Amino acid sequence: MGLPGLLCLAVLAASSFSKAQEEEITPVVSIAYKVLEVFPKGRRVLITCHAPQASPPITYSLCGTKNIEVAKKVVKTHEPASFNLNITLKSSPDLLTYFCRAATTSGAHVDSARLQMYWELWSKPVSELRANFTLRDRGSGPRVEMSCQASSGSPPITYSLVGKDGQVHLQQRPRHGQPANFSFLPGQTSDWFQCQAANSVNVQHSALTLVPPGHDQKMKDWQGPLESPILALLPYRSTDHLSEEELGVFRTGNGEVRRCKAAAM
Repeated sequence: MGLPGLLCLAVLAASSFSKAQEEEITPVVSIAYKVLEVFPKGRRVLITCHAPQASPPITYSLCGTKNIEVAKKVVKTHEPASFNLNITLKSSPDLLTYFCRAATTSGAHVDSARLQMYWELWSKPVSELRANFTLRDRGSGPRVEMSCQASSGSPPITYSLVGKDGQVHLQQRPRHGQPANFSFLPGQTSDWFQCQAANSVNVQHSALTLVPPGHDQKMKDWQGPLESPILALLPYRSTDHLSEEELGVFRTGNGEVRRCKAAAM
């Protein structure tokens, strides 16, 4: 092979090495958290760092304000690194900012986005509240079961089963990230119920759902198979302009469909 050919191969090899090195030093690093315990002025959280594109072994560092290293862990596989951390409420939100740093054996490192734990854990409003009402019969007669959960919001979140008149019938405070589950007997008459979710920032309600009376024969005809939902509720909003498809659907035992528009408060 002549000199020009050798020069060409050398340039290609250098280019390939440079590209491989660039890919190695620019992986994407993610940061996520899960609340394990809630205290009056603190939270125990699990923070996870992950750089799936980086070549192991990878040194993960959890860093806080002013780039101070809080914890470090070496992972020899492509699995994420997890850090168990007790976070207390500080006077300044800036003191509760964390990020992950992933470093490879070449010495290159990359940082994740900043995770502002103050706003996540203490000042994030409840949002996207969803509730599902279901009729079930476990042998002792029909019962109404409601599952209720907000997609986001600072813990602790208190969930309540609320009547149309505002009376709180049942209340739960499940672990963060878990739904609240309520079970109750249908009343003697039809009644409206909704789920309420509240934290230290705000309160949100689901739409009202009409629950038929338990003794009514129409309820037995209407419920059909008892293991089917009455109505899956979207986050609360005015129903004045709902389309036909957005109305709650009630199904009878013979297949007839009855539609009931959820009332706005």
